[in-house]
Amino acid sequence: MKVSVIIPCYNQAVFLKETCESVVSQTYINWEVLIINDGSTDLTESVAKEICDKDKRFKYYYKENGGLSSARNLGLDNASGDYIQFLDSDDLLEPNKFKKSLEKQSDLMITNFMMLNKKKRAPFCQLEGNEFSYKNVLLDWDVKFSIPIHCGLFSTKILGDIRFSQDLKAKEDWFFWLSFLKKKPRVLFINEPLVLYRLHNSNMCKDNSHMEENSKAVYRFIYSTLSEKFKELFFNKVAVNFVEERSKSEYYYKRYRKEKKRKNSVIVLYSVFLVLLIIVLIYVVTVK
Repeated sequence: MKVSVIIPCYNQAVFLKETCESVVSQTYINWEVLIINDGSTDLTESVAKEICDKDKRFKYYYKENGGLSSARNLGLDNASGDYIQFLDSDDLLEPNKFKKSLEKQSDLMITNFMMLNKKKRAPFCQLEGNEFSYKNVLLDWDVKFSIPIHCGLFSTKILGDIRFSQDLKAKEDWFFWLSFLKKKPRVLFINEPLVLYRLHNSNMCKDNSHMEENSKAVYRFIYSTLSEKFKELFFNKVAVNFVEERSKSEYYYKRYRKEKKRKNSVIVLYSVFLVLLIIVLIYVVTVK
């Protein structure tokens, strides 16, 4: 079985090499990597081409900036593997991710995960094998759990023409999971943390109103796709979950503002110190 790894990248060249090395380190070797440069303005292209020159299993694609969903979709359109592994350009795979996932092949293999800052940390939720049904992912997402997209290994046979919605600006992963699970795939859960989700300032919620508005758009979009059987259940979930989502986004926004204020204070103090130091040096030189 061949695994196609899709790595969208937008201005994260600083992480790209390490992310690709985590694929090279896999103990299972039948894979390809599609690096999708989504109109980056940093060194993404040069880093990606250097990686491709060293290992022909890496392929490079450039596109005008269109967002994460469009970049992943370009990867899906060009992938040739039996399974799809999504991997954001700042996240990592443990060396046994493919080997352990493919030991007992299914339509969808899901592993657990860890957070990564300067070191590994406990995940924001603990995944359990009985959670991965269409109904549970529809109603319990962001309440009991959410699944980082790189935890999954998706069969291309089941995947078919499923793509990420380019109309969604948040929670597009959620809709992708629902689209796949709606096909009732055989799901295998591997309760080992074989992927690492990186934490840094750029993936912290910074715009409360933006996140709130996009959450509303996701709820409306998903509701429009549901059968009558699930509409009332989902409507009740949204009523509760939207309050929790708003509270959570406000928390992260306040945390971001507090951290930014602290950093600005340090910069101001450092600037004042430099100015005073320069004044003292000028005085000493002048006196002499």
